[in-house]
Amino acid sequence: MNTTLTKPRAWQHWKETNRVTLLATFEDSIAGTWVKAFCQGLSRDLGADCRIVEHVWLFSTFRLHELQEIAAEEASASDLIIISVHQSESLPEEVKSWIDLWLRPRVRHPAVLLALLDPDEEDAPNGVQAYLRDAARRGGVEFLVETEE
Repeated sequence: MNTTLTKPRAWQHWKETNRVTLLATFEDSIAGTWVKAFCQGLSRDLGADCRIVEHVWLFSTFRLHELQEIAAEEASASDLIIISVHQSESLPEEVKSWIDLWLRPRVRHPAVLLALLDPDEEDAPNGVQAYLRDAARRGGVEFLVETEE
């Protein structure tokens, strides 16, 4: 997994404040390892003085509405929201429901939605990427995609 994030507009703010709050959610253990590798690279790139506060959720936990609400609150307060998934035509309904919850009207601050996508599925339909791009647009957050180079 490419762990060098294309510098989002919020990058300079993260460097200046020495703090990034992120929420990561992933499909399975493989997608979880991509998140871990990405976060290690982000930490290295931001420097030792930058504190990264991580909230981590597995997709399946969003089957419980109460947990969706907790994760939505965490995402709303996060600078960086990471969704790590094998590319497919669609996200699970519980993940879409969670996305709708965290995108509802909130106090806006610069945020980035990052999709970590399976590099082995490059030629697969990009329904997930299109959905996430639209969600970012609706939420007024920057959208980035990372795959292995």
